[in-house]
Amino acid sequence: MVMICAYKLTNKKGRPMSLKKIIASVAIFSFILISFMSSSNAKIVMSNDNNAQGLKGKTFEVLKKELEKRLKNEKIELHHSGALFDQKTQIQGLQLNSVQIISPGSGIYAKVVKELNALTLPFLLTSPEAIDKAMKDPIVRKSFVPQLQAKGIEPIAIWVNGPRQLSYRGSKPILLPSDMKGVKIRVQNIPSDIAAMKSVGANVIGMSWGEVPTALAQKVIDAVEPTPNATVGAGLVESIDYMTKIAYQYSFYIVGANKKWWDGLSVSNKKSIQEALDVSTKWNFENAELENKKAYDKITSAGKKVIDLNSAQKAAWKKAMNPVWNEFGAPLVGKAAMDQLVKIGASN
Repeated sequence: MVMICAYKLTNKKGRPMSLKKIIASVAIFSFILISFMSSSNAKIVMSNDNNAQGLKGKTFEVLKKELEKRLKNEKIELHHSGALFDQKTQIQGLQLNSVQIISPGSGIYAKVVKELNALTLPFLLTSPEAIDKAMKDPIVRKSFVPQLQAKGIEPIAIWVNGPRQLSYRGSKPILLPSDMKGVKIRVQNIPSDIAAMKSVGANVIGMSWGEVPTALAQKVIDAVEPTPNATVGAGLVESIDYMTKIAYQYSFYIVGANKKWWDGLSVSNKKSIQEALDVSTKWNFENAELENKKAYDKITSAGKKVIDLNSAQKAAWKKAMNPVWNEFGAPLVGKAAMDQLVKIGASN
């Protein structure tokens, strides 16, 4: 606390300072003091809306370790399982700079940047290679990066997760789109994802990921469509009977930073953070297939049936969901970006 009443403040000429100038001087001093205290106790807060056991949680742990190695004078905080911000609140938390780094599924950002719906279109980007190419392509990036930045979000890395598969409870397997009629399925609250499942007749329920284990166990929902490692990491295996490998998306995350914080970093700190991101991203891409393979093994070991679709069945799913492209493709990102996405998706 700054005390100003015990003595009379004077200016350079020895004359008493006015109350207005005293208040201004105290305000400046307080700002300097707070800035000093903040800089000496600097920290980076990261929020993971998913569990610590899944691929994303493990990738975050790699990032935390790498940051701590490089930023000796900064405290690195990592919160898992939506403990700090969940899927519904994390973007707002980032924009307010209450958290500096988040990594939601790409579609989660679609609530603030509608163009990102195009990146989760069914059967478009279905491999890590396709996602990597798309996110580095200048035409594709131009369709969404400036919009994210205008919302105070700086995309700083891409992490992959795995193929989104259909996990469900029931007495018989789901093999064709027609089998989805009336099935209560949880999807992310993303317009293009909702439209994809509605196109096959499902009863779509949007909810935050943290609510899913209880909802599935209590039969509020019948099905979910996360990646295998997310299914295992969330403890959903005991609540399902089947997993059908529809792989209608390859799930990925956009690692986002608060733009004002990111732009205000020193050159050396930004370099250190980028190096840590590069290491964690490399680990993520190298381990995605392995983590999902382990998950498939755990699911089958638990006595659950994992079903591979034949080519005709896969074609039926693709045909049924294709109309979603008409609404969430070129109309949102433009013909040039959509043509580029289709070209990239077809080549991988």
